[in-house]
Amino acid sequence: MTLHSLRDRALYVAPIRVVLGALWLVAARIAGSPATGALLAFAGGAFVIVFTLFNDPRSRFLSRGEAKEAPEDVLVASRLRQALQATLPSTAGVSALAAVSIAFEPTLAALLGGISAGLGIAGALYAVHADPALYVEPKSGVVYRR
Repeated sequence: MTLHSLRDRALYVAPIRVVLGALWLVAARIAGSPATGALLAFAGGAFVIVFTLFNDPRSRFLSRGEAKEAPEDVLVASRLRQALQATLPSTAGVSALAAVSIAFEPTLAALLGGISAGLGIAGALYAVHADPALYVEPKSGVVYRR
């Protein structure tokens, strides 16, 4: 079994998401989106996703349960593996939608870039307050304390 640190996973994927978001903003501008529209869409997407992630009322009803003690022989995934696995499906999905939309509506690609950057910002903010002793097994979603 290989575990991922909840804090580190959120922290390591944050720069990937922010850089991808900025790339989609630049690509939208190159594709013809007006500067003001692209920047407003980007900022709006980032703000809305960060606000939503930290104020989702459904989170009060979702519980992972109590953390179990991690087995002695457990492996912890490398930083790169944690970051890359954390991009699926959200970051990859947002980027796929941005790639499709850039040809038809570049401002939508800027909005999706903002959503990607917002996911990175929210992850970094989460990592600041996350318990470093908590780990998750990605396939099952079971939380362990180590």
